[in-house]
Amino acid sequence: MSNTIIEVCKKYIEENNIDYLQLYYKEVTTSDHFQDLDWPSIFHRLYLHACLKKKPEIVQWFENVLYPTMDPIQQIALRQIFPYGRHLLGKN
Repeated sequence: MSNTIIEVCKKYIEENNIDYLQLYYKEVTTSDHFQDLDWPSIFHRLYLHACLKKKPEIVQWFENVLYPTMDPIQQIALRQIFPYGRHLLGKN
């Protein structure tokens, strides 16, 4: 299921379609299998994909909306990707 979510979200990222990305996220998070997914891994892969594709609006959504919803341990594990993501985006 994680690979399907990643593939669909990558398509929305490449199309720069944040509205569909947000709707899809809401749909997935209300499903029965939501708790079974490895959200830190999904977040990591999609965040870096958005950075590589130079989609700052989507990157901002990841940082300001999705990241704060994770528990503190997951946040600690993920916070090292933000400087690298900013580097990929070309921001200082």
